[in-house]
Amino acid sequence: MSKTSWKSLLAASAFLTASAAAGVQAQEATMAQVNQYATEGAAMGQVTSVSQLRDVRPTDWAFQALQSLVERYGCIAGYPDGTYRGNRAMTRYEFAAGLNACLDRVNELIASATADLVTQEDLAVLQRLQEEFQAELATLRGRVDALEARTSELEANQFSTTTRLAGEVVFDLGSAFDGEVAGGDAEDEVTFGSSAYLTLNTSFTGRDLLTMDLLAANIQSYTERFEGGVVVPEAAVDYEDDTGNSFVLDNLWYNFPVGNASVYVGTVDLEADEIVPTTVSLMDDGIGDYFANGNPLSYSIVDGAGAGFNYQLGNSLNVAAAYLAEESEASITGNDNGLTGGDNTAFAQLTFTPGDRLTVAGTYNRGYFSGGGGIAGGTESYGINTFGVNAGYQLASKLTVDGWAGWGFAESNDSDDDADLFNWAVNLGFPDLFREGNFGGLSVGGFTSNTDVSGTAFTETDDTPILAQAFYRLQLSDNISVQPGIFYIASPGGDDDNDNVWIGSLRTKFSF
Repeated sequence: MSKTSWKSLLAASAFLTASAAAGVQAQEATMAQVNQYATEGAAMGQVTSVSQLRDVRPTDWAFQALQSLVERYGCIAGYPDGTYRGNRAMTRYEFAAGLNACLDRVNELIASATADLVTQEDLAVLQRLQEEFQAELATLRGRVDALEARTSELEANQFSTTTRLAGEVVFDLGSAFDGEVAGGDAEDEVTFGSSAYLTLNTSFTGRDLLTMDLLAANIQSYTERFEGGVVVPEAAVDYEDDTGNSFVLDNLWYNFPVGNASVYVGTVDLEADEIVPTTVSLMDDGIGDYFANGNPLSYSIVDGAGAGFNYQLGNSLNVAAAYLAEESEASITGNDNGLTGGDNTAFAQLTFTPGDRLTVAGTYNRGYFSGGGGIAGGTESYGINTFGVNAGYQLASKLTVDGWAGWGFAESNDSDDDADLFNWAVNLGFPDLFREGNFGGLSVGGFTSNTDVSGTAFTETDDTPILAQAFYRLQLSDNISVQPGIFYIASPGGDDDNDNVWIGSLRTKFSF
């Protein structure tokens, strides 16, 4: 090896040593630094020509030294984006790893009968450098050995190479403590129930997602907590479920990309709000109890089996469509059943997001209910068209507002009866209220009501039920939260002759 070559090597070593000193001043050489380097280093790739490093110029003062190390000795690596980042501060651990790579390369050269190119002076310099960084090299090697052992243990005992498990347990303590509906008083009894939710998220390609949810619960519905068997449908909270504490399959759907589109196919509880961006998410991912899933006339016509997609048109527009059928009917063949004969809906949404703070969406549903009931509560089979305008806006870092208005028109298939439908809501969210991680919310809205009814197939709503709710989530830790809430329902059952209903709850959530 010529003296000129070793001068290049020593110049590069001097450059690396200077960078190391700057790195030591910036941060202590701790094990965390080793871990960081191990993470970044695993992503670096060996380069064979200095021209592969797009941020290195021939005018750089260390260009010749770097060129020699890359092209003669092959012991310099670049980042995955093709950069070298020569001005970046470096830790002594990083220098030790780079020096070790060069020493290994020199040993290879010696072993391949090129020892005559190395002088005693060169070897003395290398020995001095190796001794100076002996502690760092030993630490780095020990760390790598420990990481390899830990990786082997994790691979041998991992749950799955493709699947991640997440869970949520909810304890609900609450009561409908005041109100009278159709002669039935609120029972004023406190109940305590729970639900356990397990989610298995599986990815086969890194871009797709198979979601399977298992649910076991015994939370009694607030709709039934009135004397005489009276049911108040407006008192249904989003998280109530009762499976007799037996696990059931609650969701099953698969999402995968096709170009700029995201495609969804599901057989159990696939919902429109799983497929499209919803504006109610500005209220902290639907943490509210009654209006958690957004506009029912937009997103809750039918859920179950079906398919859908959303497609991003540029930076601000998203178009989505779906066809969904009730899963209880989807597997049954015969008249008024199956994917096309039973309850179903064809759904479409156009979402406009001009920036990070505003989202506006327009929705359309064409639904069919084979045996009455459904969202319009008909007694005969009927078709329904619904339209929704949904919007959310972040007024400030700690204040968001979202809401919607929905309209619908239902027509009986067995008579000339029809009905108009209308609903609305406004939600205020207060992120980090009083303390970082906590969340407060206020909501007021009108439930879906039937107006301008003709005939007897649909029951007209005399008065629109109005709900107001307030809640506050205390985030005790990353995995535990406690959320007290109070709810007020005016004109329950769509009749202002009924007494207003008050409900209180205390919900504790454990996430893992």
